[in-house]
Amino acid sequence: MTTGNKNQSLGDFVRARRESRGLDYYEAEQASGLDHTFWRKLEAGQYEAPGPKSLEAIAKTLKVPLEDLYALAGYDLPVRLPSFTPYLRARYHLPHQAVVELERYFDLLRNYYDIPTDKPVFPPKPKQRKSIVPPTNRTGRRAA
Repeated sequence: MTTGNKNQSLGDFVRARRESRGLDYYEAEQASGLDHTFWRKLEAGQYEAPGPKSLEAIAKTLKVPLEDLYALAGYDLPVRLPSFTPYLRARYHLPHQAVVELERYFDLLRNYYDIPTDKPVFPPKPKQRKSIVPPTNRTGRRAA
C-alpha cells in the first residue's frame, strides 16, 4: 500500500457506495474487518492500490463487483471489464456530473432494450419481431 494523495477516484467511489448503503466508518469496520482509519484514509485517496485482500473485504461490505475496485485501484483483470461507472472514473477521470448523466443515458438504453443490469448495454440485442406465420397444430399443419 502506497500512501499520499494517490487514488481519489477509488476513494470517491468507495465513499459514495458506503454512504449509499447507510454505513458509517465503524459499521464498515465491523462488516469488513478493516480498521475505520483504513476506510478514512482510503476515501481520502491516500492509498494508491490497496491489497487484493482489502479490496475483497471492501467489495463484500459494499456489495460491489470486485473487478470494479480492481479497476479503480489500477489492477488488470482480463476476465471481465469493470462496470460502467468505475471504468469511466478510472479511465477518463470525468467529473461526477458527467458520470451521472452517462449512467442516466445507459439506464435509458437498458429500459428501452430490456437489458438486465448484470448484462452489458452494447451491443444491444434487437427487439424480437412477432411472427406473421400462423401457428401449427400437433400434426404440423396450420391451424384453421
